[in-house]
Formats: sequence, structure tokens, C-alpha cells
Amino acid sequence: MKIFKKKLLSMILGVAVIGSACSQYPTAQQEVESESVTDYVNAFIGTSNKGNTYPGAVLPWGMASPNPQTKDFRLRAGTPATYEYGDPFIYGFSSINLSGVGCPGGGSIPLKLSTGDLDLSSDSFKSSYNSEVSKPGYYSVVLDKHKLRAEMTATKRTARYQFTFNPEVKKTNLYIDLASQMSHMKGGEIKVEEDGTVTGYQLDGEFCDCEGVAKIYFALKVQSTPNAVKVFKDQKEVANTSAKGSDIGVAFSFDGKQNNLDVQVGLSFVSAENAKLNLLTEQKDLAFEDIKLAAKAEWKKQLSKVDIADADVVDKTIFYTALYHSIIMPHIISDVNGEYPLMQKEGVGKAEGYTRYSAYSLWDTYRSVHPMNALLYPKEQRDMTVTMLEMYRESGWLPKWELYGNESWVMVGDPAVPVIVDTYLKGITDIDTDLALEAMLKGATTKENNPLRPGIKNYLELGYCPIDDRGGDPKDFTFHNGIVWGPVSTTLEYNFADYTISKFAEALGKDEIAKKMYDQSMSFKKLYDPSTAFFRPKTKAGEWMEPFNPLDRHYDIRWKGSGGKGYCEGTAWQYRFFVPHAMNELKELMGEEKFFTNLKAMFDEGHFDLSNEPDITFPYLFNYLDNKHHYTQKYTKQESEKYFKNASVGIPGNDDAGTMSAWLVMTQLGIFPDAPGIPVYQFTTPKFNNVTLHLDDYVYEGKTITLNKSGDGEYFNSVTKGNTGEKVKGFSITHDELVNSGTLTFQTELAAVVE
Repeated sequence: MKIFKKKLLSMILGVAVIGSACSQYPTAQQEVESESVTDYVNAFIGTSNKGNTYPGAVLPWGMASPNPQTKDFRLRAGTPATYEYGDPFIYGFSSINLSGVGCPGGGSIPLKLSTGDLDLSSDSFKSSYNSEVSKPGYYSVVLDKHKLRAEMTATKRTARYQFTFNPEVKKTNLYIDLASQMSHMKGGEIKVEEDGTVTGYQLDGEFCDCEGVAKIYFALKVQSTPNAVKVFKDQKEVANTSAKGSDIGVAFSFDGKQNNLDVQVGLSFVSAENAKLNLLTEQKDLAFEDIKLAAKAEWKKQLSKVDIADADVVDKTIFYTALYHSIIMPHIISDVNGEYPLMQKEGVGKAEGYTRYSAYSLWDTYRSVHPMNALLYPKEQRDMTVTMLEMYRESGWLPKWELYGNESWVMVGDPAVPVIVDTYLKGITDIDTDLALEAMLKGATTKENNPLRPGIKNYLELGYCPIDDRGGDPKDFTFHNGIVWGPVSTTLEYNFADYTISKFAEALGKDEIAKKMYDQSMSFKKLYDPSTAFFRPKTKAGEWMEPFNPLDRHYDIRWKGSGGKGYCEGTAWQYRFFVPHAMNELKELMGEEKFFTNLKAMFDEGHFDLSNEPDITFPYLFNYLDNKHHYTQKYTKQESEKYFKNASVGIPGNDDAGTMSAWLVMTQLGIFPDAPGIPVYQFTTPKFNNVTLHLDDYVYEGKTITLNKSGDGEYFNSVTKGNTGEKVKGFSITHDELVNSGTLTFQTELAAVVE
């Protein structure tokens, strides 16, 4: 449990109490044992340094996420963060939010509070604040100006608010402001029904410049009796009980007798009737405290999949917060009756035999979140995989960066493919394999009008995407006009996806397809320049692009930071080893000694960037070299301790829908999936001396894995399994071997021969 309060700094009974809004978090060890694993979650981690996380209430993979808004979003798009630690004001509270994303979206169904006569200006609602409390499934704060405590909790599809005003306050107001969410789209439709329930929808769209628009439906009930209920359009009261437009809202006003406001919000992406149904089903006649306790219990259940024995409290807080952030997205989008919005088209589908999910940041999450889910949360990962296949069935393409039933086509590669293959090869086979192979091959072989794989015609014919034939001027790039972002990066991503298709086809006995896709996956060799030992941009005529600067980081496409010429969000260094499926082939191209010296230089010269997804596996690549495994152990410790802290800045930049957090989870467990789609984990030194993984009954039959670290050092030369002391071969382990190992023991030493 973490409590942030002004002008006080302490750590007592698992409560973090903080000074001013700009102070850092305490790092002193907690004195008393916490009562629950949920007490080790500090949801304020990542709420600055552009981590884009939030401290509000949410359930694991929950649709509803009531949260404070410290930005003024009225009639303009916001930043990707609805909340930033240290901001001076809170403007209101929203019921659906996104965690760790790079474009503004969500912040939906905003509620604003004020006192005195009703005034719809942002200044009348904003307030300084103190005494923030964030626990899994619960958030509260005191708004100084309005003399109220705001509390919120959630079920999967509904939000619950409790606002308590100081008795001396004589007039209070609650405003539902449909012009104040984070999206580029504003407004919607709102109606006050006869029983006082407010229903309608709020628009959300143009995420990362995509063309799709979603309707977020709601049903809101206030348990107190207002003095007045007014409908507004363009900030002017209208005589009707409903309004439609870009700047609309409903205001409730109360006299001083109403010091407690209990507000229930049902949510749906299908209809207001479904929002009502979700509210009725999930909240029933439950009191606020009942919902709060149920939320805590759900978090305890999911976080307890990993049981850490005695350890430093700060270390456990960093770990469990990372696990917490890893299982927020994708989030549920199907209603309690199974209905959901169809992918890329009008209409409603019904999820039969699975739960439907949304918010797939796949270029990020395929690297860590989904492989982690496959081990710790296989049922949810199965449903996420089925969701992706149903998205293909409905839209004709696998998703890339889907949000609320709309595809944005954001980022590069074909990232759904390794997720599906990784899931299947880890024994989660209850999916439609024929549909899956069909979907993968359509993306990998369709030359024309292929929005999933820009540049694929050249890729299939040349073996790479040329720098001088991208499909248009990179200055005109959008995510949906077919222009290739980072031709080198795109080629390497396609190669990796194609390799995983080959492994999937091989598992299905489709040998001819497997060979074709394997051959396709090896074309990265055409972009490898032996004179520089980098993957380099090449022209359509087969010439190297000149000049070449491996440190270039900017303006591959139309914005600074988009990547050096030929690369996506990185430099040539950060793609130097990005062939996760072909380490042996890369060693052969580069030479093992040069492979080692170049890989070591990544870290010693400062080229490694943990916030940059393509190179997050690079610390593990020393395991592929003879007698260099200690460097993996050295650099994983170095980088995780450098970037992950019990502080608002405690994530290395954008959490990318949990990707950075899941990297830390698997790294600190000592078992990292460096090549999703290849069911193998690389070893590094575990953070904790004793950890037990409680695997699910689904697929894994409730087995446990105990990870023991013995000895007093940070380096190890071998790992043993079971009670017999049998050594695991090398410094990696297959998924099946891991699941059936029972116990893994890392025998550490004080030091290693590391130059």
C-alpha cells in the first residue's frame, strides 16, 4: 500500500507517505511484514519520466480504470499520460484509461467536481490536491479547493466513485464533461433518463493518426438526490433532456445536505443498454467497500502466481509493481453477455467460449508481455490469441496496434505472428490452427494492397525493403499509406515473423510451407555489411546507402526520434543483433570474436537503450557464446538496477503497455524469453533467493516451479534441476523442461572472470 501525503516522509506498516508533489519516493526498508502481496504494489512508479502509467483503480485486464486527470483535455488532444506525478492540479476523474502508450487515447467519461455556483470553465474544477492513496483496485485523493475526498474502485467493466465533501460546503456540483477526454475526437451523445440515469456515448478516435472512431457507451447513476440536473451544449444550458455534439455534458447540483455522492458508472463499447447490464451484473447492490475488497482479492489472486520468500521490501515493491503493470493491457472489451464491437467494421459480435480483448500494442508486447502471460496466465493468453484470430476473421488481417476495434497499423513488422506461434508452441493449443496459418500466410505472402506489411513486394522479390523505394516520400509517412518506416528494421522484423511461421507450419506437419518461410526468414543476410558488421540500408539496385552513420537516430521519417536513416526508433547499433531466430547464423557472418566485442561495446560504449524495444534482448545474447554467460549476468543486473526504481521515474521511459515491466519480471526471475515463437528461456542470475511460480490448472495442471539462488554471489556457472542435482545443459532451458523441472537452483559465486 502506497500513500502519498504532503509535507511528511515515512515508511510505516507498508505505507509509503510522501512529501510535496515533486519529492521522490522513500527507499528505506520497510520495518514490518506486509499483510498481502498487494501491499508491495506502488502504482505511482512510472507516472513521470514519460512512463505513462497511472495510479487509478483497475482490475487485471479490466476495461474500467477510474483515474485522476492532471491535464486539461478540454477540446484538445492530451499527452499519452492522463496523470503525471508532480502536476499541480487535478481537473477531474475518467473511467477508461490506457497504461503506458505513446499516443493520446482514453481518459473517457470524465467526471468533474466543484463547489459553489456552477461554472463550466476548467479553472472552476481544477484543484490542488494532497493525501493520494493508491492500492491495487483503489485510489483516493483530497482536493484542496473543493474540500472533498474522492475515492474510486472498479470491477471489470464498471467504475465506482465516492465523493465526500466537508460539511461546511453548502453547494456542490458534479459535471459529466464529454469534451474532456484525451482523444483527438471530442463529444458524443448524452441523455438524462426518467429515473435520473445518465446514458450516452463518448467518441474516441484518431489514435496515432488512425482513421477509426469508437463509441464508448456509459450508464451513470448518482445515488444522492440532486437539487437540479442540467444538460449543456457548447457550455450553454439546453431545455432538452439530451444533447449531441463535440462539447456536451450534464451537471448535477446539490445543496449542503448532500455531503456524500456515490456514483456508479457502467461501461460498454457496444451500447448504453449493455453498459446498464454490466453495471447491474457486476455491482448489483454492493457497497463501495465491497467492491474495493473484491478488487483487492482479485489482484492478490493474480499477483500471487509469483510467491517471493523473504526479501528486501523495496526490491519486492519494484518487482510486484512491474508484474502489476504487465497485466493491465490488453484489456477486456466484451460485455458480460459476450458482445463486443466487430473489428474494422460496423456491427456487434459475440464472444463464444472466450473473453474478447482490446488495446494490443503488439510491436512492444510480443517481446515480453505475451511470453510472460503464456507461462503465468495461460488462460488469458489463450483468449488474447483467439481474439487476434477472430479479428482476422472479421477484418481480413491480423492486428498490429488495435484499439477499441480499430486498427491503427502503428509500428513495423508483423508482430501478432510470433505471439500466436509462441502461445501454441508452449502448449496452449486450443486455437483454430487452420485459421491461424491462413492468417499468417496472408500477411506474409500478399504482394498488393497489404496494409499489414508495407514494402512486402520488394521484400519478397529482393529479400529486403530498399531505402530508395519505400512506397513514397518518408516525409509523407503515415501509418496507413503504405510508406515503409525503417526499411532495415522492417526487413528484420519480417524475417523474424517468417521464421516463427516456419516453426508453426513445421509443428502442423506443413513441411513445404515451413521450408519456404524459413528460407524467407534468412534474407537478413542481404543487408549485412561485413566491412562494418552492421545491417545497413541498401538500394533497390543492391548498393549500400551512403553516407552511413551508425549513431544516427533522427528523421528516418517525418519526426525527430523516428530513427536513423533506415531504422525504426533506433540506431544501427540497436538493430545490430536483431535476428532473434538466427544467432548462430549471425555469429557465422560476424565471426564469434567480433560478435563478442561488438556486443560488449553495446553496453560499454552506451549504445544499449533499454527503453528501445528492438535491443531489449541483447543482454541475453552472451549466452550464445562459449564462456561468456557471465556478461549476461552482469549486464542484466546493471541495466535493471539502473532503470527500475521505487520512484515515479522508476521505468525507463514509456512502459509500452507493460513491455518494460514484463522485461523486468522475467529478468528478475532469471528466465527470459529472448525469441518469442521459439519456446526457450535464457538464464540470468535471479534477483531473489527463493521464488515459487504457481502455474495455472489450465494447460499446466497446477504445477509449481521453484527458483532458488544459492551462494553469496551474482554469477553462476551452472543451473541444476529437480532434487537430483542434474545440470541443465548450457544457459537456456526449453519451455517444457522449465514447466516440468520442479526446482531450478542457481549456484552463485562471489565473482566471475568478467573483463
